Amino acid sequence: MPSMPVRSRYWFLILQFLLFAIITTLAVIFFRERLIADSGYYLMRMINQGWPWVEHQRYILVLSQLLPWAGTLAGLPLTFILLLYSLNHVIFHSLVFYITAIRYQNLNAGAILILLQIAGISEGFFVPMFELYYAGSLLVLFAVVLNAPTTKKNTMLLLFSAFFILSSHPIGMVLLVMVLIFNYISTRKLRWNLYFMIFAMMAGFIMLKFFRASEYESGKVASIISSWINGAYNLRWLSANLKFMMTHYTALLIFIASISAIILLIRKFKIFTIYILFLAFVFVLSSLNTDQYVPSRYNEQVWFPLSVVAFLPLISSDFHGRLIRLRPLFITFFILFAAFRLGLIVKTGRGYAQRTSNLRELIATARQQEGQYFIADETQSEKAGIPGPNWSYPIESMLFSSESGPEKTITICTTEDYYFNRVNEQLDSTNYLFWRLGPEPLSYLNSSYFKLRHGKYQVLKPEK
Repeated sequence: MPSMPVRSRYWFLILQFLLFAIITTLAVIFFRERLIADSGYYLMRMINQGWPWVEHQRYILVLSQLLPWAGTLAGLPLTFILLLYSLNHVIFHSLVFYITAIRYQNLNAGAILILLQIAGISEGFFVPMFELYYAGSLLVLFAVVLNAPTTKKNTMLLLFSAFFILSSHPIGMVLLVMVLIFNYISTRKLRWNLYFMIFAMMAGFIMLKFFRASEYESGKVASIISSWINGAYNLRWLSANLKFMMTHYTALLIFIASISAIILLIRKFKIFTIYILFLAFVFVLSSLNTDQYVPSRYNEQVWFPLSVVAFLPLISSDFHGRLIRLRPLFITFFILFAAFRLGLIVKTGRGYAQRTSNLRELIATARQQEGQYFIADETQSEKAGIPGPNWSYPIESMLFSSESGPEKTITICTTEDYYFNRVNEQLDSTNYLFWRLGPEPLSYLNSSYFKLRHGKYQVLKPEK
């Protein structure tokens, strides 16, 4: 949208504060629902380890765990830890909003940060612990500071942002290069010292991935290469991904078309070329990471980088002059779009709230039996019309049950989890099923929050 000075558009700044307040309110209301899949996994790991949990050398993950980690160090009750964890995923982006919109007076950046929280995200709101969500906001910060005067403080902020962006995900490197190219085309200035340090960091992360890639990352690359060799990436594959985008990301495509038109109208042809090239490149990269064509939190994460590419030019491009009359139109579209997306998140949240209620009912039923280890069959764990259980069910059950105190800890897994790859044969009285890929020793539990006595798994009997 056309940029605007802060002093003349305080009402737009107030609107952005209001939208962040709504997002924060939703994070409080649905704080238990935001523990699904990776979110619950990383929180549980952090609590038991005693400091932020990092995998795949993605050090940006530390930023997603700072508030709940501080809560554990302070010995706060588990309910407060869960709440702090949900708030962490909003407060971080709000802090970036404060720096960019208030300190650097870039209201376009504030609008982009809000769009990144809601555009293409509904299921993803309930799995907020995703490294590229954090990298997206840091890319906005990086782009804003890169356009600011060169000072020691700004340079340190740029290096801080670049380090965590580069550590987030390989696509983060692509997005950072895009911002650097946009900036060079706009300013025609090369800050050699800064570029050298950033590309040195980038080379370091590339070497780290090459020599010490995790099993997950190596498997992902091997799968993509295998699919390529087998001819899976053909016109049918491309058509399926384009159809998915047009069906489920219509609003984002409208944004892309509008931003492209603006760039052309202000005669920024080089920026337009780079914009289209990066959109196409990131589209292909995202397509390589999925073979699913249905809405899901995983697909929302896979396609999230495309939203980052779509909105970033609004920071560095000049939208003054003859486009001033279009400003009300863009702001109206922004408000309507935000209202629609927030309403969709609320609607999705109601389903997940019912899912949480079902799991808490299972915990209450389990407390009527002896023991702490239970297996719930499909009739108990799956209810028509609400999201079903997944591999984080054992983690979520421990987190919810332990809110009543560490001695009240109960772990519930599904039948599918219990027999997955015969993991049940690894279970004995000294461990528990952390997730379907394997058990964890009881000794690894943080006894301040979780206490499991020696025992065996039993089928959860239906409530009488």
